[in-house]
Amino acid sequence: MKARVSEILKANDLDFTIQKEILFDNNGRKTPYFGLFNSKTDECINTVKDSYVVSQNDEIVELVLRGMESFGSDLQVTKAGSLNGGRKVFIQLAIEGDGVVANDRIKRYVTILDSNDGSTSLSIGIGDLTMSCSNQFAKFYKQGEAKFRHSASLTQKLKTIPSLIELALAQSLRQIELYNRFASTSITRDLAHQMVKHVLGYDREFTSMDELSSKSTRSINVMDKLYNHIDREIEGKGLSLWGLHSGITSYTTHEISVPNRDNARIESVLNGSAYKMNQSSLEFVTRESGVLVMA
Repeated sequence: MKARVSEILKANDLDFTIQKEILFDNNGRKTPYFGLFNSKTDECINTVKDSYVVSQNDEIVELVLRGMESFGSDLQVTKAGSLNGGRKVFIQLAIEGDGVVANDRIKRYVTILDSNDGSTSLSIGIGDLTMSCSNQFAKFYKQGEAKFRHSASLTQKLKTIPSLIELALAQSLRQIELYNRFASTSITRDLAHQMVKHVLGYDREFTSMDELSSKSTRSINVMDKLYNHIDREIEGKGLSLWGLHSGITSYTTHEISVPNRDNARIESVLNGSAYKMNQSSLEFVTRESGVLVMA
């Protein structure tokens, strides 16, 4: 097990630790704050109170691997990495067997996201990749048991990872069922305008010319690109909720602006602007399909 953990850490640039060190003021006096330092870069990635409990990369990877044991070959670690200088880390577990949505094959994942800087809880959710267009989507559910705060109880809570992986597997199947509901629900072109309005706050059809003229060139370019992706995905997948939602995930996967740093696109999909837009799209098409919006 230790050798496998080490292999994953090194292969994905996760072979660093977070050191929690007390901070001093300019007069050399102790402060109530501690700095969190990346051992590889020596960068202070955040300051925290004494109650913050650090979870190290090797601990998370080992617990995930142990949590996978009961699933045998059904799960495999296929991707992991650090985000924004190690402030966050992610692990993706590929689920054996693709989902099928209309003419698309969907690669499914269990996704684990944790922060080393204390900005987010450790979360377990799902992810998927539409193989025909490489569109990516992830969702972390809001159930309290699937998010762990960095407190004294963190170590005990991490032991429940196996049951949370099982929960994510069930949610992944339900997500494919929902996608198929989208694929079987026809739409009109007007709904594309409503989607754009929903995710951006403005569109070509329902937004006044005066309001559009007040938008920046960048905002108009974003709208135009979003429409291009929607049109292309609807052409390939049909005039359906699935084609509409895929237009959004196409834009967020391939074209949304991201910071100039390693793993920036996956960071955006898991925890940034792409994630927020994808959830907004999912909410919209789920409501249009007549299914209750999932928490």
